[in-house]
Amino acid sequence: MTYSLHPPVLATLTVVRTSPEHTPRSTIRSLALFTVERIGRREARFKIVHKAFDTDTPRANIIDGLCSHIPPGAELLVRLPRMSENEAGPSTAHTITECAAPTDIDLIRRNLPSLTILPLTVTDKQLAAVGEPLGLDVPGPQSALLRRSRRAPDTATAMWATYTAAFCRRPEARTLFAAFTAWRVLEQARPIPF
Repeated sequence: MTYSLHPPVLATLTVVRTSPEHTPRSTIRSLALFTVERIGRREARFKIVHKAFDTDTPRANIIDGLCSHIPPGAELLVRLPRMSENEAGPSTAHTITECAAPTDIDLIRRNLPSLTILPLTVTDKQLAAVGEPLGLDVPGPQSALLRRSRRAPDTATAMWATYTAAFCRRPEARTLFAAFTAWRVLEQARPIPF
């Protein structure tokens, strides 16, 4: 019996903000949603949605638009920030959940209550290491906002590659990476519309 640890439809989300999510006046600058749909054992369909926003674009509109691009039945891979040791204590965690405004993920859950969300905790260095062999340019946390916004698709794709490398058997991962590489070459060869 063969089975896949890769969901039939897996979407990965990268949200680039002007500052960390719960800081005053933090707004969403851009987002990228990379979706992989398995077709049989050896094929996959890929799609990337990349949007940039003005600082005055309402967050609710951004989240509603994002949710309209998440395919029904998809599982959503999201990156969780690493907490420092002094933030990880039980009293701080209790206070944060009681006082904090809803996160972007909370709002996505409200819009799509049946959506399965898969959290991923990974460093920028790990994403860059996994993405490099696939030709992905993953910016670091100290990169300029414009660079992080422009490279959001590469970051979202590197999240998928990290998940695939970690949870899929090696032959399956190789097949998926080969399919991605072929798709990427075709995407890059397309003429830019004017």
